[in-house]
Amino acid sequence: MTRALAIVLCFFTTVAAHSEPDPHAPNNPNTSHRIMSFNIRLGSANDGPDRWEVRRDKVFDTIRDLNADVVGLQEAEPFQVRELLAALPRYAAAGVHRDDGLLQGEAATILYDRARYTLAATDTFWLSGTPDVAGSNTWGAACNRTCTWVRLLDLETGEAFFVFNTHFDHQSQPAREKSATLIVEQIAARTPTDPFVVTGDLNAAEDTAVVRTLKNGADDWQLTDTYRAHHPHHPHNPDSPAGTFTGFDLDNDGGDRKIDYVLTGPGWTVDNADIDRRKIDGRYPSDHFPIWADLTIEP
Repeated sequence: MTRALAIVLCFFTTVAAHSEPDPHAPNNPNTSHRIMSFNIRLGSANDGPDRWEVRRDKVFDTIRDLNADVVGLQEAEPFQVRELLAALPRYAAAGVHRDDGLLQGEAATILYDRARYTLAATDTFWLSGTPDVAGSNTWGAACNRTCTWVRLLDLETGEAFFVFNTHFDHQSQPAREKSATLIVEQIAARTPTDPFVVTGDLNAAEDTAVVRTLKNGADDWQLTDTYRAHHPHHPHNPDSPAGTFTGFDLDNDGGDRKIDYVLTGPGWTVDNADIDRRKIDGRYPSDHFPIWADLTIEP
């Protein structure tokens, strides 16, 4: 049993799964997979009126309302994952935490609908020159960083696909660039070669070398930015902001710097995609907007 799978089993809840009505339901709910990326902001931060205990219900309500089948979380601390699973029993969780490979520090946790999918495989690697060493940081990043992946099997259709969820460093450009290269290598080495999705807070705008490295992919595949597949306007068009980070500034609509992504490899049709900019009771649920896409595996 892998370390990541052991943590999944620790987190797994036994409450009956359920789903809420989805105001943005995909056209083909039986075959479309709604994938979301959401940096929920670490719960131990001293954020005053936006501290976790005040806004956690806003996070729960946002995830519940968007009705995603799979959610790539960033900055998820252990107690936040526990509270998410208790509030949203539809989901199980995969992923270990970055400091010790168990339950210390933040995690790039993946939530998945446990009534729709079975977990075929999962693991976590560190964004470093020693990716299998828990807690490692060899590239000078401000923090040790991880990528968690899952291979999910759709119980109804039999379709299988991978999700790679990550959070790049917020200070070191060289570390971000090396992280992008490592993730491309890990995707290329996946077995079997099912379709795949990448979710994450890359701390990098769309026109950076980091994002270009990811999107360029490998010799036989490239990545598509699902949001741009449906919103192809220029990223710096002030009339159509695409930014995803607000820092809890209520006058900030994210601007034009999109640093959160749902990216697909070949084999997917992008049915819909958007950024959720909601406020609840006048406050943002997190300092990042969640971003989501409805995806169908091509026949």
